[in-house]
Formats: sequence, C-alpha cells, structure tokens
Amino acid sequence: MTTTEQPNCEQTTTAHPQPAPAPADSGGRLPRLWTRPLGDLTLTYVPDAGVHMIPTRVYPASADEDWTDHGPHMTDAGHLAMGCGALLVERQGKRLLLDAGHGRISGEDPEHFQHRFDHVQTLPDHLRRLSVDPATLETVAFTHLHDDHTGWARPDAVDDPRSLFPHARWAVGEGELRGLDPASGPRLAGQSERTTAVADGTEIAEGVRAWALPGHTTGHTAWILDTGDGRRVVVFGDAMHSPVQIRHPDWEVVLDHDRAQAEHSRRRLVEFLAQSDVFGFGVHFADQQLGTVDDTGHWRPWKDGTDNR
Repeated sequence: MTTTEQPNCEQTTTAHPQPAPAPADSGGRLPRLWTRPLGDLTLTYVPDAGVHMIPTRVYPASADEDWTDHGPHMTDAGHLAMGCGALLVERQGKRLLLDAGHGRISGEDPEHFQHRFDHVQTLPDHLRRLSVDPATLETVAFTHLHDDHTGWARPDAVDDPRSLFPHARWAVGEGELRGLDPASGPRLAGQSERTTAVADGTEIAEGVRAWALPGHTTGHTAWILDTGDGRRVVVFGDAMHSPVQIRHPDWEVVLDHDRAQAEHSRRRLVEFLAQSDVFGFGVHFADQQLGTVDDTGHWRPWKDGTDNR
C-alpha cells in the first residue's frame, strides 16, 4: 500500500457538463441494480434492502414541517426512502467491493426510526445476476462497521463461517477498529486475521484511497476513486444518509456517535462534492445514489441516457 494526500478542497480540474437532474419523484423510489461507466471504472450498485424511514426520527433536529419541501425524497405515505447495499468497483478486470449490504434480516423487527423494509436479502442474488462469484473477491472495504454495511461479511452471514466472501481481505479505517467494544464480538468473519487497518490517505488498490470522515462512528471512512480521466468519485457511506443533508449538514442522524464531529465531516464532504468533476455515491440515497452537488448547493443525481462527461 502507498499513502496519498488527503482531498484538497481547493483543487480544480477541467470541467465536464453536469448530469441532468432526475425526474422530480425519483428519490421516492427504492433502489435498483444499476451499472454505469465512469472513465476507467465500471461502477455497479448492488442492492440488498429498501427501507421506509420515519424522517423526524432519523433526523431528530427536524420537524414535520421541515419535510414539506423534500417531496422528491419521500414515499407516497410520507416516509423517507432509503436503501442498503454495496458498490462493486471494476477497473481493468480487477474488482473491489465497498461495503457488504444488510445481510440476513427478516425485515419484521424494524428499529424505532424505521417504518418497514421493502425487500431484503437480495445482494447474493444480484451478484449471481452479474456473474460475480463472491469467492473470487479479494478485498471488501468498509466505510464503517454498522450491521447494515457489514451484512454479508459477518460470521453468521451464510452457513460458511467465512461469510459470503470466504477469501476476501477486509479493509477498515484504523479509527473504526479502535472504537469497537471487544465484548460485542467480531463484526466481520475472521476479523482478527483478515482485517487491515487503513490509515487516512492510504491507497488500498489502484486509484482507491481512504479519506477519514469520523463522527457517525469513531473511524468512519470514505473511499475516493480516481476515474483515470480527471474525475473522482467519493463513496461516503453514512457521512450522509439522504440528499436532504446536502442542504442541511447541521441535521445530525440519530445514530451519530459524535454529533459535532459528524457535522464537521459532513461540511467537509459537501465542500468537496461541490468541486468540478467530483461525483458522490451515497449508499442510502434511495435511487439517487450517484450524483454531484450543483452551483446552487443541491444534489443532482445521475440521469441515465445523458452524456456524463
């Protein structure tokens, strides 16, 4: 591994046209499988669950009236649409998985901030549809170690105690490992033997490096992908849970470990996303996971069929 510099929020690159906005009701739909090319990369979102959230419980600083202007992100019943899943990154025949979905859940016992799950346990099926054998994946990198991100990498994910990914190495931000409670047991299959603690700025594969964005958890880590043509994609996990936080970085999430630190990380992230030629990937952003922040400070989701160069 090699160490690279942290993101420079003053860096500029040659401008490409922004992606066109998605239909106004796009965010109310739950996630689906998609594959999109970006430079040298092929990105595939692999869904695992759709969730209907109770918005004022997810964001306790918000009130019901605050959501009247966020209809594009709501379901018809007034719940906030979110998704769980993983991002498959491919470059020149090499594959890397970022996060590992929700894993084995029934969906019958939601947390107090969830209304219901829409579908569950689809990530293995989607990998089969993509002709991706999980046993061939050499690395799975995690933004953090909450259950909805470690899903199919946990010891109880499948009958094989090595998880759905029996031969993969785990890459985890070093601060995340320091913050774990030893009494809670391993979050990942073979955690002590298979896990590499990754320092801020470390490159774990060609054009994939860590960016520490703590606050949601002690070692929450985004992954910055170099597309090879002057663009970057930041895969930011739970630094933000919905496009609404682009406009409201002060809205903490109920599960944030350190609210002040999480807000600081969100503001850094929004500033970085506002740069030319920087894309963001928000795994929980319903069906608007991939996009940019435009000149007005709004999330512009990728729209299929447009020239995204």
